[in-house]
Amino acid sequence: MTYLKDKAKNYLKKVNGMPPLTTFTPGKVRALRAAVPPPKVKTGDVYVENTHFTARDGAEINVRIYKPKQQGLFSAIVYYHGGGWVLNDLNTCDASCSLLAEQAKAIVISVEYRLAPEYKFPVPLHDAYDALLWVKENVAYNGFIAVAGDSAGGNLAAAVTLIAKEQHESIDAQILLYPVTELTYRSPSYETYSKGYGLDQEEMKWFGNYYVRTADDAYNPLVAPLLADVEQLPRAFIIVAENDVLRDEGKAYADKLQAAGVPVTFSIAEGIVHSFFTKNDTFAEEIDETIARIAAFLYEQ
Repeated sequence: MTYLKDKAKNYLKKVNGMPPLTTFTPGKVRALRAAVPPPKVKTGDVYVENTHFTARDGAEINVRIYKPKQQGLFSAIVYYHGGGWVLNDLNTCDASCSLLAEQAKAIVISVEYRLAPEYKFPVPLHDAYDALLWVKENVAYNGFIAVAGDSAGGNLAAAVTLIAKEQHESIDAQILLYPVTELTYRSPSYETYSKGYGLDQEEMKWFGNYYVRTADDAYNPLVAPLLADVEQLPRAFIIVAENDVLRDEGKAYADKLQAAGVPVTFSIAEGIVHSFFTKNDTFAEEIDETIARIAAFLYEQ
């Protein structure tokens, strides 16, 4: 029997009262979301800097840097927002990234990679990887460097670690929040939570079809990390929402990493739904708890 916290039930009432994404074009969805005033939510007490870097093809990619206000050098977390590779921007994860910087005592660099369908795979992934290289060269950090992301951003973070391994580029940790790890849409959680839980099966197909260029791309390990050789990847923190179509593939990826000898910290956020980490007006307590777990993972001895 499905367990939902009351706050999740109230959130889903609002979400399910809206027309499904699949009835709109990506541009229309972006315009509709941009027209909604952002909620007033708690943010971290950090320094914020907006800047940009030049990607491999000459495009200018926006980044937002969050720095703790304490004195000293800090470790770095390169963060990729969710949105199915199709939606959202730096503002989507702004509050959570600022809280992550403050509470985990790390410099968080949020990346506004280019979106599909205007920029299909591998362009968003190239932007994500180029951002990592830019951070290493241009951000004054000390200690570890981690990649992180939620949903499609978690997919990009996982894929960045695969490229980094091939390129002999060091990453110390990966933080994957309810990540997309394959595009088959047929795990048991896809059946259980196919409709009405914040990310419908058909909506996830809508995202995936816009991201890939061909059907074969769906089986590229850089799109579907669950198909990759994951030996010698950086240690991982993976959290999934209990009531989410992506739950089982996130768990499967954690299991695959562990089987390959990669240290994994895995948990299920009980009673809540997809995208909770950036729904600060609804899941503030769960976000704080998740950040506390991330900090414990990053600094464990």
